[in-house]
Amino acid sequence: MIPVVEGYKDYVPPRGVRRTIDRLLSSLPEHYLSGLESVVLTNADAVGRGKTRRLGGRKHDLRDCRGFHYPQSANGKPWIEIIVDNTIADYPPWVIWVPLIRDVLFAEVVFHEVGHHLNATVGLIARGEESAAERWGQRLGRSYLQKHYWYLRPFFWVYHTFFRKLVNRKMAAIEQEEAAGKKPAHEAKRSKAKAKRRPKRRRR
Repeated sequence: MIPVVEGYKDYVPPRGVRRTIDRLLSSLPEHYLSGLESVVLTNADAVGRGKTRRLGGRKHDLRDCRGFHYPQSANGKPWIEIIVDNTIADYPPWVIWVPLIRDVLFAEVVFHEVGHHLNATVGLIARGEESAAERWGQRLGRSYLQKHYWYLRPFFWVYHTFFRKLVNRKMAAIEQEEAAGKKPAHEAKRSKAKAKRRPKRRRR
């Protein structure tokens, strides 16, 4: 299985986060993760200050992002970084103790970033890099929930039936932003042009 590296700065993640990440990654077909060097779990303070590279005339604070996908470069293989505290920032601590909720929160970020990797290795399944990664994330997340929480299938059916239009509307908005040359607000990639692949302190 792909290595998972933890590198936090003055932060202790909630109990069960590492186990959740391992479970999400192990649910994927092995070839989906082929080529990825690692998944790094960290927090916003460890990311540091700064902005993402300019895309469509917009930049985003690095500390506001929930995840990054670093494509293959001259420095090495592609890898993924998950900002744990940002992923759960909008929820009270007791909520994170619920396995289903924890799975859903991290699945959205992890599978979206894996989607960026699949864009490069398998191909786009929607128009635009971000919208394609979003589609991959939805597909992987749905498969995971149906397999591990099969007893909630009636709920999934209701969600799919009554909220599908909302999801499609969200995807249409993302595609419109990309077509206009704008970066979707919910996700941003971190530039590595003048930085090392990861601080030494994150290595085991």
